[in-house]
Amino acid sequence: MEISGNNLKGELIRNSRKLIEEVFKDDPSYKRVFVWKLGLLKPEDYENEPTIDIRFYGRKYSVSDGMTVKFQTCMNTPIEVGDVLYDIQLDLYLMCIESFDIDETHFQGKLCYCNWILKWQNESGDILEYPCYDSNSTQYNSGESTNRQFTIGSSQHAIRLPCDGNTCSLSSPKRFYLDKATKNPTSFVLTQNDTTSYNYGKKGIVKLTLLESLEDSETDRPDLGICDYIDKKEQDSSGSDKHSEINYKTTIIKSGGSFQRFYGRFFIGNVESDEVKCSWEVIYDYADRLNISIKDNYIEIGVDDDFLVDDEFKLCLHDEKGEYSSSYLIIKIGRLF
Repeated sequence: MEISGNNLKGELIRNSRKLIEEVFKDDPSYKRVFVWKLGLLKPEDYENEPTIDIRFYGRKYSVSDGMTVKFQTCMNTPIEVGDVLYDIQLDLYLMCIESFDIDETHFQGKLCYCNWILKWQNESGDILEYPCYDSNSTQYNSGESTNRQFTIGSSQHAIRLPCDGNTCSLSSPKRFYLDKATKNPTSFVLTQNDTTSYNYGKKGIVKLTLLESLEDSETDRPDLGICDYIDKKEQDSSGSDKHSEINYKTTIIKSGGSFQRFYGRFFIGNVESDEVKCSWEVIYDYADRLNISIKDNYIEIGVDDDFLVDDEFKLCLHDEKGEYSSSYLIIKIGRLF
């Protein structure tokens, strides 16, 4: 059966789209919002940006997604999983976590309210700021681990960010601030970047797992909201980014078990420097009870003392001349069985 040169299905789709578009703005749930782009974080940044028509409805709270709202848009303004919208009236960001094409007539889905702006520096020294959804994923403990030497927080957070080149490239041991306090804010270190679990559509979402970390008073800048800050002017003048990395299999050393090996690597930008000599430092009151062997560019650490089980210590990597930024790990001593 043909109608106006199209099949019946095509005609029904066309009529449905037309009806939705004609009455879309009459609904009380109708709003105009902006699509966030990197670099747009203030209301004045959006003065010359185009808006999209959208309907918000079905607001609710869930433990997994926080505050959420369902949405509807016309076919000519699709919203993809990973898109971030900006509601200028409420001054808030919303991230798309579900999006469906409903029979080619309109889009429906779900947005979660962003509750944090994550900041970090890329390899060029530029400060990046991304709206994100932060949830506390600490379980089965009080968020604090205590041993005989010092007390260190063990809280864990999960961060959802729009997937792009900047967020996909994040890796351990990148550190971030997750704290509204301006004095002694809590910092967290990245332990996992999951780039596949929310890989829906053309964009998607990355999920970062962050573990509470120690502060670094020499490089952290709470006033800027940046951990391990590098002065871009100094970096540009030197023409290079000199940094170090510790490569490892695990950060748990079992008492009575095999030695764990940690490799030190140094880079100028993305190019590895092979001739830099490692200088290792173990910060631990009972360091003399550890079995430590240093060879060339790696250090091996073992322990055979159950008295030290559940203790933690800090392993630091420097270069002998002090030309590269330092790296560190928190190592935990576990039981063999």
